[in-house]
Amino acid sequence: MLSNIALPMFDDNYLWLLVSPQKSVIAIDVGDYALLINYLQAHQLTLTTVLITHRHHDHTNGLAELRATHPQIPVYGHHSIAHITHTLAGGEILNIKDFGRFLVLDTKGHTQYHLAYYHLQQKLLYCGDSLFSGGCGRIFPDGSAENAYHSLQKISLLPQETQVCGSHEYTLDNLAFAQHIEPNNQALTVYQQHCQQLRQQNLATLPSTLRTEKRINPFLRCHLLGARVADLTQQPVLTPIQTFCTLRRYKGQWNA
Repeated sequence: MLSNIALPMFDDNYLWLLVSPQKSVIAIDVGDYALLINYLQAHQLTLTTVLITHRHHDHTNGLAELRATHPQIPVYGHHSIAHITHTLAGGEILNIKDFGRFLVLDTKGHTQYHLAYYHLQQKLLYCGDSLFSGGCGRIFPDGSAENAYHSLQKISLLPQETQVCGSHEYTLDNLAFAQHIEPNNQALTVYQQHCQQLRQQNLATLPSTLRTEKRINPFLRCHLLGARVADLTQQPVLTPIQTFCTLRRYKGQWNA
């Protein structure tokens, strides 16, 4: 079995590490090279592969030093990102020694170019800033809310037991907003209490599961929330994609 590790990075990021029984490691989104190398040395692990979801500095800042120090290690990602050695666009399947197969998904929306990596055997989804527990990434000027909607619809087709490995510990803030949108969602209330207990113990709320997210994440429930979001934003009843775009704008302006 592979071990999936969420290593806290910066204020609220996670550097995800997938560790094989052979003690080889895939690192996803290396924002901090020193953090990564110190962990590997402390646990006698060997980095063999790097996967990058998108270009933002908190996901890529460690790449220059990593490439200078370990030029033989392949770095997978979109061609628009500096220090990538193997370019991807989405739709590929990677077969990585000691780890098995990953399906690469095009999950643009948060930014113009964004990838997610789905481990086909262990059903692990490394989704960067496209999907968080209880929320989704904000839309940057080079991104598109419409594309983000379609990307999350694509993710929603994965198996229900898929483990959602987002890149930020935003869960409690996301759930406060979700409660505002769906105050009578009992599954959401139970999950929020569970996540509060985890954070009180300084434990990660991630990974979540896709099954859970479909029950509590408003951005995966837009087909159910058109009337509610229209009422909150004083608009006519919305289609699912209109609901998503409106909800994403509304969250950007919302204060708890």
